[in-house]
Parts: sequence; C-alpha cells; structure tokens
Amino acid sequence: MPGVFTNKMLSDLDLLNSAEESLKWFIANSSKIKNKYPNKLIAIKDKTIVASSGNTEELLKTLKEKGIDESEVLIEVIPSKDEITIF
Repeated sequence: MPGVFTNKMLSDLDLLNSAEESLKWFIANSSKIKNKYPNKLIAIKDKTIVASSGNTEELLKTLKEKGIDESEVLIEVIPSKDEITIF
C-alpha cells in the first residue's frame, strides 16, 4: 500500500525535524539547562523540557504518566556543573 508507506515516511520525517529543532534549542540553552538540571536526564519536546529524572526508568515512567510517547522526545544527559561539554 503506497499511501500507508508514504504517510509513515512523512511521520518519520516530522519526528526527525522535531528532534533537530529540539537539539538546536538544547544547544542554544545548554548553559541554563546545565545549571538547572545537573546530573539529570531530560526529555525535550517542542523546545520544552517535559520531564527530568536521575535515571532512565523514572524518566520513561514520567513520560508515560504524562501521555508522551518516548519516540517524540529528545533525551539528553546533563553533566554536573563542573564538567565541560563540547558540541
């Protein structure tokens, strides 16, 4: 079914574009984020931090509780304030 395949491709492309925009936002705001969320994992969707946690399982649980599909977020590990991050 070509139509189904095309819709799936557009959906994947939309997810990739969203992830790219979230990554650009993350890089632009990394100093503020690093200060607010040291030693945490964060989930970003639509240029917004939608969840944070000290471990992966809890982060995924929080996303599920909020009804957010984990495939629709960018997950980043935030180092401690003393660590240097190079992009």
